[in-house]
Amino acid sequence: MGLDSHTIGILFATAAALAWAVFTFTMKMALRGASVIKTTVFVNALNAILVTAIALTIVPPAEFIPKSAESAVYLVLAGIFHIAMARLVFYIAIQRLGPNRALPIGSSYPIVTAVSAALMLGERPTPQILAGLIILLGGITLIVRAEPGKAEPGEPATPAWRMTGWACAAATAFLWGIAAIFFKKAAMELHPLAVSALALWVGFAAVWLAARWLDPDGVVPSRSWRWIALSACCQTVAVPLYTLAFTYILAVRVSAIASTQPLFVIPLGWLFMREAENITPRLIAGAALVVGGTILIV
Repeated sequence: MGLDSHTIGILFATAAALAWAVFTFTMKMALRGASVIKTTVFVNALNAILVTAIALTIVPPAEFIPKSAESAVYLVLAGIFHIAMARLVFYIAIQRLGPNRALPIGSSYPIVTAVSAALMLGERPTPQILAGLIILLGGITLIVRAEPGKAEPGEPATPAWRMTGWACAAATAFLWGIAAIFFKKAAMELHPLAVSALALWVGFAAVWLAARWLDPDGVVPSRSWRWIALSACCQTVAVPLYTLAFTYILAVRVSAIASTQPLFVIPLGWLFMREAENITPRLIAGAALVVGGTILIV
């Protein structure tokens, strides 16, 4: 007996969440002593190459051509908002706050998706979804008030440094929430894998241009390259599965499942980066509330 479409959508979104959780730690390692924007360029480039290679083995070339100007616009917007802007600010948040603080805040984007989906897709939030969103906000409050993680050697541990990290994590949530709608709109006329591949190239081009303007002398040390490669592989697993999930379940539910990444990040951080991440009871409670709110939304 085959799986129903709802179950398939949940499995795709959950697998994407796990891949992204691992990714936050490989990216943290890649960013040590490296230019954030230049590292983003290289990760996006490798990710685009890998996803395109996979997509071309499954999707006919004709499926890569948008069937209307509207779908082309949504495709470009998905690439700019998610692949370029959201990734860049999220990586800054990871660098300054660490995965266990940056990710739960970024994962609050179902709040944005719920509002956007109601306005743009006609997906009306139920009372259960609204209750879940309130619990998510409570979890975010606890995480922000938890003791900070330890700064990397050579990084300033000033309030301004961390405040920029919190601002970038919040911006990530907003951009991811909006981009979820753009991905779903683009996938209504194009194969989801084609949407992923094309959006990645749009995002790569946008960040490459930004790097040439904002950080032309930025350096990526040789020790970062293996972590960049691993990060690109994690993204290559996550992005297509995430996009495919939108074709099976509601956009707000895909976003909610993807936001369960703290469920994986907390134990990974405790096992491999316990001292640097400074995992406190308040942080764990906040992450648990984020996950609990997500379960209610699903």
